[in-house]
Parts: sequence; structure tokens; C-alpha cells
Amino acid sequence: MEVRFRFLRWRFLSYGISLVLVIGSVLLVSTRGLNLGLDFTGGTVLEIRFDKEVDISEVRRAVKEAGVGSFLVQETREGTFIVKIREGENVKGAKENLKGISSFELVREERIGGVISEELRRKAIFAILTALGGILLYLAFRFKPVWGVGALLALVHDVLIVVGAYSLTYREVNLEVVSALLIVAGYSVADTVVIFDRIRENLRVRKGLPLEEVMDLSINQTLSRTIMTSVTTFVTALVLFLVGGHALSNIMFAFVVGVVVGTFSSVFVAGAFVLDMSRIFSREEVQEETA
Repeated sequence: MEVRFRFLRWRFLSYGISLVLVIGSVLLVSTRGLNLGLDFTGGTVLEIRFDKEVDISEVRRAVKEAGVGSFLVQETREGTFIVKIREGENVKGAKENLKGISSFELVREERIGGVISEELRRKAIFAILTALGGILLYLAFRFKPVWGVGALLALVHDVLIVVGAYSLTYREVNLEVVSALLIVAGYSVADTVVIFDRIRENLRVRKGLPLEEVMDLSINQTLSRTIMTSVTTFVTALVLFLVGGHALSNIMFAFVVGVVVGTFSSVFVAGAFVLDMSRIFSREEVQEETA
């Protein structure tokens, strides 16, 4: 398959789009902030056992009608319900509304303090930084530093925009969402590595072509794979986002946004960055690095 579309010819437009999205995300997080869940803010955990059979949707509705904005309801195998309510929310009102469903036994009531939530926050940040560092080392080992930095730039670009989307919609950010962000990062890198592998292969067999042409050729050769993978992942995530319920919908939001942004960065951003960085050095150096 020969070049059908000159992706890198539009790289400055893609840079502009990426800059707008990244700067917008940073500004949103700085000004509007994130709707941090109980994992990061602390709060109250209630475990209750109703006297009759109750559907979990009734429990969610009762808590929501009490004016509680950030909460999580889980059903256990023992037939009890665990209700987690963020610090500062109307816990007393939630209890009163739950009595309207049926009388219940309060099995336990615990408060997650600031010390625990601060520890969870530190662990979440450590997990993200460790993952990013590990990915950079792997890419630098496999493709040499300039290629690794290009892929890492695309990865950070994706994660920042997804976080900005959570700030814009003010969806709750909890440990499950952090896990989803790490998966989005892995998806983005995997997609980029496929394209970089093809570029490296074509640099070996098409030594007479300019670097930009080799990159465009490689992107076109892997385009069908990229589109098929992205579309199937996106459709699956979208269905779960629409029908998966409150908790699953919140997690799937990261995938819905992340797949779109990750595909864009893999095709338009990562390779473009490597191309412009390679022009700082010589073509021969880049070919030597990828040999």
C-alpha cells in the first residue's frame, strides 16, 4: 500500500488542535478543579441491611433525592448495601431517605479521614508517575530516546485531555477512574508503537525515501488496523457508557474520550514530533538509531 494521504503535511494544524485541547484542559483543572470522590476527600461509609428485598436502584435514588452529589452504592453477597458518601455531603438526610424505602439495620458506620484519603492520593500519583516512567524507559530502549519522547508526549497529551474532560463535565474522579486513565495511557502507547515499528521497518527497506515520506507511508500502511481497533474499542466503551449504570458510566467516560484522543495523537502527533525532532539532527542519525 502506497501513500494515500499526507498526514504529516498537516502536522502544524494538528499541533494547534493539540495545544488548544491541552491548554484548555490545564486551565479547566486549574480554575474549575476536579470532582474528587470519597477515595481522595474522605467521607462516610454506611453498611445497611433492609428488612425486605430492595433493588439497588431504589437505594441510589433515595440517596440522590437527599441532595447528595457524590456517592457510591454497592450490593454485597450478604444482602447488605454499602453506601459511600463524600465528605461534606448530607449523610443525615441520606439516612432519613433510606428509611422511606424500608426499615433497616445499620450494620456499620465508618468515617474515612483525611489521613487515609491523602495516602490514597499519594499512591495514585505514584502509580501514574511510575507507569509513565516505565513506559518511557521501555520506549527509549526499543526506539532510542527521541522516539520514546515522541510516544510519551502523545501519551501525556491523551491523559491531560481526558482529565480536562472530567473537569469540564465535573464527573467524579476516584481510584477506578485513575485505573481507567492508566489503561488509556497503555492503549495510546500500544497504538503508537505499532506505527513506530512500521516506520522503523520502512526506514531499513526504503533508504532512498525522505523521512517524511517514509512516515506517511507507514501511517497509511497501519491505518486500517488503527481504525478497526479504535472503532471496535470505542463502540464497546460507548455502549457501556450509555447503559452501564452510574459507576460503570463514570469509568467508561475515560475510554470514550481516550480512544478518540489516543487515535488522533498516534496518527497526527507522535510521528510529527519525531519528524521535527529528527530534523534537528541528521537523517543519517535517525536511521542509525532505528537500525
